[in-house]
Amino acid sequence: MTGHLRDQRGGVARWVLILIIIAAAFFGYQYAKKTPRYALIQFKKAVLFSDAEAAQRYADFDSIVRSLPENVLRGQSDEVAKKRLLYEIHSPHEKSYFSRVKGWSVIRGPIAVATDHNTATAQPAEDTSVTLQKLDNEQWIITAIETQ
Repeated sequence: MTGHLRDQRGGVARWVLILIIIAAAFFGYQYAKKTPRYALIQFKKAVLFSDAEAAQRYADFDSIVRSLPENVLRGQSDEVAKKRLLYEIHSPHEKSYFSRVKGWSVIRGPIAVATDHNTATAQPAEDTSVTLQKLDNEQWIITAIETQ
């Protein structure tokens, strides 16, 4: 009889442990979604898979276009440049401005969050600096991509 109780107690403990692991994974994922690194990962994924809609969720293209150097804008208006950048992301072959995103180290790259916890800067590649801003819903978005 004691062997039977030991099995039941072990079975309950196993289920409790499984529930704790599932809860920790769930809350860990919810926390990770509210980090600047997650926004960088999602943006890189959107560029790699040519998903302009997903890229717009993790990047403010109006701000990005305003921060672009003149040699990228080529005298175009902000709206035309924004449409061109979104077309580039959506196109599986033409990625002139975003070609460097493939080489971004978004997992191990350094990210510095400002003391106000509302802005962050990341260096996903040696020659690239990315500025991010936290929205009211705790999501981070890319507001500037500067290349050298």
